[in-house]
Amino acid sequence: MNRQFCWLTLIFATVALTVFPFSEATSVGQERPRFRPDQTSPILKEVEKKFAPDPHMGIFRITLETNADGVTLSGEVDKPEAKSAAIETIQRTGLKAHDRISVLPDQRFGEKSWGIATLSVASGREEPDHKAELGTQILMGRVVRVWKGTRHWFYVQSPDGYLSWIESGSFAPCTRQQADTWTNSPLLIVTAFEERVLEKPRSDSESVSDVVMGDLIKRTGERKGWFAVELPDGRAGFLPEKAAQDYKTWLQSRRPTADNIEKTGRLFLGRPYLWGGNSPKGLDCSGFCKLTFLMNGIELNRNASEQVCQGTEVPLDPEFSKLKKGDLLFFGWGRNSDGPEWVTHVAIYLGNKSFIQSAERVKISSLDPSASNYDEHHARSLLHARRILN
Repeated sequence: MNRQFCWLTLIFATVALTVFPFSEATSVGQERPRFRPDQTSPILKEVEKKFAPDPHMGIFRITLETNADGVTLSGEVDKPEAKSAAIETIQRTGLKAHDRISVLPDQRFGEKSWGIATLSVASGREEPDHKAELGTQILMGRVVRVWKGTRHWFYVQSPDGYLSWIESGSFAPCTRQQADTWTNSPLLIVTAFEERVLEKPRSDSESVSDVVMGDLIKRTGERKGWFAVELPDGRAGFLPEKAAQDYKTWLQSRRPTADNIEKTGRLFLGRPYLWGGNSPKGLDCSGFCKLTFLMNGIELNRNASEQVCQGTEVPLDPEFSKLKKGDLLFFGWGRNSDGPEWVTHVAIYLGNKSFIQSAERVKISSLDPSASNYDEHHARSLLHARRILN
């Protein structure tokens, strides 16, 4: 009985901290993250770390509420095993666990818990609101997992694993079978920066949709100089042949060499920086690296903090002698402190201490203090290098 009382007191304290968090300023203009009511209770952090170590890549949000005969667990997860582990963690304390945890996807969707992006660039936001932070962009034709939704917004997971909210009109709901049918259809990949699908095969025709580099659309036929195409939501039209290639043939032709990575990256020089952007319409640092590697047949994770887990580590020395063109450079905080490391930026190494990055715009910078384009800030905050190319 005393043991149960101690655990009940501990759980009550963690719940209180979750609902009534303290905030402590760490520097001017910055605060430590606050706990929100929908965040996981601290007592379940080890379980969360196992099943969803990155909240952008996995769903594990469970809160606790103490009552007279135990603890009620509420929230949502994306794996049945995660739910079982959370309940067992509470039961091991000797307390009774009342289960109110939902395992996604939402059962209301039935078999249609998948979707295909129907806009040239679907905006994936951190919350279901137009004013919310842009977290990512999902290119047309990409299949997403649909976990839950409201009337106008749906929580989806893109092929790179990133979770975000997209509007109902930006994807076509479908079953897994329908998604596979789309993936196995005769697809085209858009290779032009930007183009339009038109109602008729002539340049003065009305527009059906814009398309951008990396979009996937279905080829249904050909006219002289034009592809007849169908978009994921059934809209049809014509695309100039020079703007796209057969997707399977294109994939087989990819040669992800260091020179090709540099050539692709340089195509985006001058393109504006856009937080959350990973399309030709705007690119953040990791979005620039992601699109550059995507157009060479390599899928990177979405954020710099996730990309730093890919590939193999390359040792850093004062002369950067171990680095090769095409390596990813990661920058951030914590290199010379006792606090946790925080990766905030990523770029592509070009050799001779030069690198290409999206910072204000896509540009080439240097780690060499004697260079005219020396980037002192990032030279001082270099944390890691990772080799993605074989």
